Amino acid sequence: MLVVPITGKISWKNPPVVTIAFIVINCLIFFVFQRNDNMNFFRAQQYYFKSGLAEIELSAYIADRDVSENITDREEKSESDEQTLVRYYKKMDLDAGFQKRLRSGEIITRHDPGYEKWKNLRAEYENLLSDVVFLKYGFRPAYLNILTAFTYMFLHGGFGHLLGNMIFLWLVGCMLEMGCGRIFCIAAYILTGLFSALLFWLIYMDTTVPLVGASGAIAGFMGAFTTVYGRTRIKVFYSLGFYFNYIRFPAILLFPIWVGNEFFQLFVGGQSNVAYVAHIGGLLSGAMIGYLDLKFLKLHDNNIFKEEPEDEISPLIEQALQCMGKLDLEEGRKLLEEVLVKDPENKDALTHLFNIEKLNPENQSFHLSAGRLLQKFSLSREDHKKAYEIYKEYTGLTQRPRLTPEIYVRLGAAFSGLGHTNVSEKIFSMLLKKKPDQPGIPAGLLKLANASQKKTSGNQWKKFIEVICTKYPDSAEAGIAKNMLQADRG
Repeated sequence: MLVVPITGKISWKNPPVVTIAFIVINCLIFFVFQRNDNMNFFRAQQYYFKSGLAEIELSAYIADRDVSENITDREEKSESDEQTLVRYYKKMDLDAGFQKRLRSGEIITRHDPGYEKWKNLRAEYENLLSDVVFLKYGFRPAYLNILTAFTYMFLHGGFGHLLGNMIFLWLVGCMLEMGCGRIFCIAAYILTGLFSALLFWLIYMDTTVPLVGASGAIAGFMGAFTTVYGRTRIKVFYSLGFYFNYIRFPAILLFPIWVGNEFFQLFVGGQSNVAYVAHIGGLLSGAMIGYLDLKFLKLHDNNIFKEEPEDEISPLIEQALQCMGKLDLEEGRKLLEEVLVKDPENKDALTHLFNIEKLNPENQSFHLSAGRLLQKFSLSREDHKKAYEIYKEYTGLTQRPRLTPEIYVRLGAAFSGLGHTNVSEKIFSMLLKKKPDQPGIPAGLLKLANASQKKTSGNQWKKFIEVICTKYPDSAEAGIAKNMLQADRG
């Protein structure tokens, strides 16, 4: 069973750098430092059995534990010497008490005739094992080492182990980092990883098998996530093997699902190499850290899983374009008008509507669509170039443009800024004849004067300055215009 929360709010404008860093560190350690682990471990084991060390230590183990009494005649007859050796070795390797006594010199003592040989063989074997990273830096409760409680969470037992962990780290880590921040994410990884090792040690104090993997810390992320966003209804992907789907429910419900699954796998799932106890430790400690943040730290962002409003615009525009492609212009027009009811300033809808209406330039609807589009593109400097292109197309399709004076003022000022002073001059000349009292004309003329002064070396700009001073003497632009004339004379 797979149950994973998802969100579509990951953004490279504010990337989850801590999660990415953890993934990179885990991968680098596996592919650089652990790349020869299997080979080194096999070489050590090969040496152990071929050097004679196995016979020495296993004989001592049999004598110490008297395990031969537990072997039936049937087992002795059915197993070869090599099989028996391997079976004893597995028992001996997992016997933490015997291993400690063996290494401290209590099993094979200085008084034994084969002590020196065993000591030299054992030293070489230990030297070979020291090259195996997962044994040296994995967390082994029987050989408690505080350093390995930190290092184990960056090691992995194989590529499949690494891949599975990194996928979950990306899925859950991104959400936790975006929701609670980078410092919280770093602290949660380390602290829950440590707690996972602690619980593993409490349950398996005598085990010599190393605990490796980021799954305890990832489980910690999952536990923190469920408590921090407990009441938030989140989108969850689930798979039952043969069936998968999405569902929304409160995040806190994920906690009993995840913990229950770990306990089920631990007690019912059969023998496995998966450290379910470490996962449980991560989930529990993560939930506690999440609770602390929820009640005291307040680092989380409640809006990270806020549902985005449904996009009603894009599907309508897409349908309109499909209708236009089929030459069903009337239906396309209706769809675009529907978009503009929902979003009157939508540039795409205004542009497509203009493209439909320009097929009949004598209709009033053509002029209305052109006016709406030019009004929109005249508002922003970044759209002025597009406004000029549309204006040239519009005036080229009709002999009697029917734009409002307000739009003409905006276009005249915009075209001056683009350097199209001739077009701007025509617009303002028309306005001065038909609508001289239109607000914005003095400011537009001043902008035209400045543009003309920069563009040409003549005195054309003075004509616009004089118009401002003559027709609009009380305007603020008139004062600026007079100063420009005085500066030019002086």
